[in-house]
Amino acid sequence: MNLEKIPPLLEMKNADAWIIADYENHNPMTLRFLGNKMLTRKLFIVIPKTGKPYLITHTIDTVFLNDEETKKSFDLRVYHTWQEMLDLEKKAFAPYHKVLMDISEKGLLPRVSLADFGSVEFVRSLGIEVASSADILQSFSAAYSERAHELQLKACALTLKIKDEAFHKIREDIEKKNLSDEYDIQQFICRRFHEEGMIYDDAAIVAIGRTANNPHYGPTKEVHSVIHRGDLILIDMWAKMNDPEGVYADITWMGYVGNIIPKIFADRFSIVKNARNSAIEFLKRELPRRAVEGYEVDDVARKVITDAGYGEYFIHRTGHNIAIDVSPHGPGANIDDYESHDTRELIDHTSFSIEPGIYAPDFGVRSETNIFVDGHTPVVVAGLQEAIIPILA
Repeated sequence: MNLEKIPPLLEMKNADAWIIADYENHNPMTLRFLGNKMLTRKLFIVIPKTGKPYLITHTIDTVFLNDEETKKSFDLRVYHTWQEMLDLEKKAFAPYHKVLMDISEKGLLPRVSLADFGSVEFVRSLGIEVASSADILQSFSAAYSERAHELQLKACALTLKIKDEAFHKIREDIEKKNLSDEYDIQQFICRRFHEEGMIYDDAAIVAIGRTANNPHYGPTKEVHSVIHRGDLILIDMWAKMNDPEGVYADITWMGYVGNIIPKIFADRFSIVKNARNSAIEFLKRELPRRAVEGYEVDDVARKVITDAGYGEYFIHRTGHNIAIDVSPHGPGANIDDYESHDTRELIDHTSFSIEPGIYAPDFGVRSETNIFVDGHTPVVVAGLQEAIIPILA
């Protein structure tokens, strides 16, 4: 359960306890701390800075909470009626001046905003300050093991390899048939992922310039574009090893169906590359000496693109958390001051993408790599594209 990790984190936040309000296992931390039990009534998991953690639970649910493992980690404080539940909260929380709950400022972080409004308001009505548990929450939900990181590195290496194969297939198609196809290349990537023992939630994005101006465009069997000579190609692909601890690789690379990259494409890619590199340099400079919050990195990348005159076309956050999850969009800190104001810290043993883009009406450009934080140092784990690939060179 790693409950011993929490009191030092509470001390750092000057908080007396972390209060997790839940109902029917809606909060992932209930599964993490208590296992997959059939819990059907209102539940509070309370982890104080000092003293043994405890559960405020309905008597009906105690049948599933009386196992030795649970009782070893938690005391049970049992209620029957709703009046008894509120009275137990009032008495148990009386010593606390400040607590953390699963909330976010203005509800901007949906993966954090798990506590119901009424529970939060009742705690506040007791004269207790309530702050966000966001940073503690991600230390459990987004940080992962050394083995998981090794699986991520393997996924990154394979994804970069398959990316090269996909661009090579476009070249072969053009040389043999004088055309290729977004959907065919997407399906080629999917097959290669499966052949390498990898899985993914959705198929890769393969887009020519004019379809790449939508960040989440994806070709389908029914709707896709033919690839011709002179087309700019964006490939965004993500997958992880088929393993319970698998962590996604998520990359975007650009190619051009020709020998020499036209200046308009090269210039715009250069802006995006500079934004990506500026974000990474900021992390290298700042992470070793202080806590860095996700929104700060987005601001750095966004300024580069805005200063170049394309700010209105950067319609996407700079990056998202990557963790052990069903999708590449994990529960930890995002690199975001656009879609939300993410004030979560970028902590050790977590990963995230850096993927600035320009999505102008004429064509879209993006460059994406993945960062792993190790010892307060950002490590690039998914390659860095330096120039658009001339596919026919």
